[in-house]
Amino acid sequence: MPHYNCPNRKFRRLPITMKNNISTKFQTVTGKFGEREVRYLTSGSGPVIFLLHQSPKSADEYKPLMDLWSNDFTMIAPDTPGFGASDPLESDQVTIEDIAEATIELADALGIDEFGLYGFHTGAIISISLAHQFPDRVEAIACNGVLVLTDDELEKIRAKYLPPFIPQWDGGHLNWLWSRMREQLVFFPWHERSKDTRMQFSISDPSILHENAVEVMRAGDNYRSAYGAAFEYRLENFVPSLKVPALITAGEWDPLCKCLYDLTPSKSTLIESSKDQDEALEKSRRHLSQYTNNKKINLPKSPLRRNGLTKSFIKTSVGDVCVEKNFDQSNGQPLVIIPPIGGSSKTIRYLSDQLSSSRDLIVIDLPGHGESTKEIHEPILDVFNQAVTDVINDQDIQNFTLMIINHHGSLSRFINENNARVNHLILVEPWFMDKDSIEEYKEKGIPDIEKEWHGGHLNQYWHMVRDSKLFWPWYNTAIDGILDLKPELDESQIQDEVTELIRSELNWKSAMISSLDASISNQPKVKTSICFRNNHPLFRSSYQENDFSELQLNDEIRNWSADLEAII
Repeated sequence: MPHYNCPNRKFRRLPITMKNNISTKFQTVTGKFGEREVRYLTSGSGPVIFLLHQSPKSADEYKPLMDLWSNDFTMIAPDTPGFGASDPLESDQVTIEDIAEATIELADALGIDEFGLYGFHTGAIISISLAHQFPDRVEAIACNGVLVLTDDELEKIRAKYLPPFIPQWDGGHLNWLWSRMREQLVFFPWHERSKDTRMQFSISDPSILHENAVEVMRAGDNYRSAYGAAFEYRLENFVPSLKVPALITAGEWDPLCKCLYDLTPSKSTLIESSKDQDEALEKSRRHLSQYTNNKKINLPKSPLRRNGLTKSFIKTSVGDVCVEKNFDQSNGQPLVIIPPIGGSSKTIRYLSDQLSSSRDLIVIDLPGHGESTKEIHEPILDVFNQAVTDVINDQDIQNFTLMIINHHGSLSRFINENNARVNHLILVEPWFMDKDSIEEYKEKGIPDIEKEWHGGHLNQYWHMVRDSKLFWPWYNTAIDGILDLKPELDESQIQDEVTELIRSELNWKSAMISSLDASISNQPKVKTSICFRNNHPLFRSSYQENDFSELQLNDEIRNWSADLEAII
């Protein structure tokens, strides 16, 4: 289902600071599609409604709407399978009916028997499928923008609309992605370039296009799942038999508005256009208010996954912090892992997935990174130290091994204040640098990357991360900068690192500068092991005056867990 930026621009006219508290949660769901985790937003009071987003986006697009409707409904806005931070479905070919059933599985896991639905574009189509398949669970639906295709149009969509999104060594997939985001505001369908398909949309500000591109980067090739399923669903066959109160509308600006005339309503269905997005939203609000009467429920705590790590959020004094863990209450001395600055739990799966099979483990996304809060203040290292302190206290962890990847100076305060609880500090390839090297890196290695109309900034990120696997520092591409190591150039790993670096916005820059400054004067005062690949230039001599034990790591990062097991 196509997505457009017009609704986003409309929402952005709302105040940036939301008046309503929106909570982000994860729920483990087990059912037809295996065991999976679903990320969802929740807010408001009143009858329960689900908000289903367009493809290829996430529930985050509904934050302004959740503020607008906070006094009317208790809202549940999930990332649909494979988008945002929700796991994809275990299915060879995902259908809209599958996604509808997966939504019911989520409702069951949350203890929600009846609910209303609001959906935009793909979300609208999922809503129709839900209402058709589960009329006893759905009280009412409000659909904003639906698509009806002829057989010929569908064949053209199948052929060209959804090409695979596969990371390429040269970052070429990002060039395609950016052009694709722009082109869909010029033509619909985006791949049919004619006068008839030309749309009257302004090209969005680069920051808006950037947000849309990053959502696709998060989904990866999964972006084709719900997106493609929406095209295949022939909703015109099901609308005439809908039994629940249904509103199907679209703003006159929406190219899908014309599809309303191809639908035959049931006795319980109202089909009408709206002047603009504001009117469509207000009609939807009134419709759902009239027909939803379910009782608000208390959302349950999500159970641990049977296998692997479970995501959850911990409320700290500096905001919600996302963690991945495999225990409710640790029976021993858990391993606490802090990912690199600019990274997240997603970028170290090669390590955490293997280590979690043999010990209690918790991975903490630092504020400003991963799924943790992005609303942070300076000084950023104080925020980091407070967040980790609050997480450890919340989990009642008395003794633990702390593993920090790269940035050993960022948690110096936490380590010193908790040296009685930190049994062992493991620094994985820490950045021991002298003052001159630090000043040079701050000048050359932390560039200002501005969002550009042509999308070139995505390639800047890509090549910065890729070159960091080949040179040290990454910007020194001369002979003396060549890393004498086996190149770690797996495109999927680089894609994850680039995506998470971009998602950390400007937080990674501030954090990197502050961490480098802290690394000079703050040396840990606990049992410490330094782990490194033998030929990495960071480990020549700068730490030898300290009483650290050493561990040589395998050249291949996917073999590090076996090496680290020996000292944990």
